Amino acid sequence: MRKLYIKQKVFKITDHYPVTDENQNPVYYVDQDFKLIGNTVHVKDAAGREIFVIDKEILTFLPRYVVSFSDGRQVSLKSRFTFFKKQIDVESEGLHLELDGNFFDFHFSIYEGGREIGSITREFLTWGDTYVLNIFDESKEVFVLALMIAVDCIKDSEEKN
Repeated sequence: MRKLYIKQKVFKITDHYPVTDENQNPVYYVDQDFKLIGNTVHVKDAAGREIFVIDKEILTFLPRYVVSFSDGRQVSLKSRFTFFKKQIDVESEGLHLELDGNFFDFHFSIYEGGREIGSITREFLTWGDTYVLNIFDESKEVFVLALMIAVDCIKDSEEKN
């Protein structure tokens, strides 16, 4: 199992932050572009190679984000409102990813084909948003990271509205 840590700034117009391992070594870098309409997030590895890009689709009733990986795969996440509970649907070709958890407490488990590959937990009582990613299947690390950032974008988008 591998753990990754994300600590975001408190006051932000754009996000630029590292994703670190247990020893506080940067593993990935997250850069969010400032746009008047939409939202784009670029994620690079420690060597500077782009791993994936997250784009917000415009003109949708509820937030919808598309993650484009460097290998050509895509995953889309869309917020769905049901009575008394917020849900996020994950759609992808070739991947059978599921997101289960509590949007308001920001605690999620990520499944592929019914098998848990990771979990996302938001730490409370910290200065800025702080997240811990537990990756149980290290070959799926970039997918767990991408889902965490996309869910955080959905949360930020809904808080702005």
